[in-house]
Amino acid sequence: MRIAKRLSIDPASQLFVSSDLDDARARISKVMQPHRLRPLSRASAVSARMSFLRMPGLGLGTIRFGAMGLELDYVDDYHLLIFCIEGAGRFMTRAGDIEIGGASGICLAPGEPVRAEFSEDCEQFVVRIDASAMRRACTAREPALHRRIDLTRAVLRPWANLAHLMTNDAATLDLLRRDKTIGGEYAELFVSALLQGQEISDGAANRMIAPASVKRAEAYIDACFAEDLTLSDIARAAAVPVRTLLHGFQHFRDDTPMRCLRNRRLDEAKALLIGGRGVRTVAQVATDVGFHHLGRFSQEYRARFGEAPSASLRRSRLS
Repeated sequence: MRIAKRLSIDPASQLFVSSDLDDARARISKVMQPHRLRPLSRASAVSARMSFLRMPGLGLGTIRFGAMGLELDYVDDYHLLIFCIEGAGRFMTRAGDIEIGGASGICLAPGEPVRAEFSEDCEQFVVRIDASAMRRACTAREPALHRRIDLTRAVLRPWANLAHLMTNDAATLDLLRRDKTIGGEYAELFVSALLQGQEISDGAANRMIAPASVKRAEAYIDACFAEDLTLSDIARAAAVPVRTLLHGFQHFRDDTPMRCLRNRRLDEAKALLIGGRGVRTVAQVATDVGFHHLGRFSQEYRARFGEAPSASLRRSRLS
């Protein structure tokens, strides 16, 4: 792959060169996020290096660390694209293994876990796009990019050419590094061209399936709604930071996790009240579904269902 070869050797972009695995991991973590590295060959000495160019909302980098396994609990609040300038990589996902190399890359969304292995001769081209930058480029919803990226497709050629210009021309690299205004304009064009190349419009993004983190949060809420849950509890169960969870619910559910929890409790309360079996009082139902303030429960119940909880219970007893 032609992209990022100049960035890889550009002295001003070089972040580190290291023969210490822990040092390499710590330095990569500073511009990406904490992760785990596992050498695939005990015989091989670690030889790691990284270059990185930061622009507003966007980071472009190259990483080489030999035959290595990579594990990440979840991608933080950004979209991560990985290609191989040289060598190859393999990503183990729930849907099966994905091989990258040559013109084939992978896109990982916020909240996704990462398990990958890279060949001894692999040098990665990594793209970090802040979730906020992606939302600005596709305003209706946070877009879910296609997992596999094939640079041989004609629709992706403009984006690939732009990436080549930004990472293979010394004068352009210097300009992007020095001038934040121009860097920001290039970054916006970079993200917009990627969305066009993936044929994702605002309308298409609206129809995208919610990310796994949102679904994990919803499953946790459904199973544990009666417990005294906090936003941090839900984010922990979803395996994403609170901020990422809030963004996911806002852009895929037009809601918040705590409102989702409240509505799940109210729906369960109504089912218990109209069922009537073994129900003695409204207060009992409120407590059973996780409400500890009867007045607030009654107010929110009325707002959602148009009647007081006592009316629902009374009607069930008369039927």
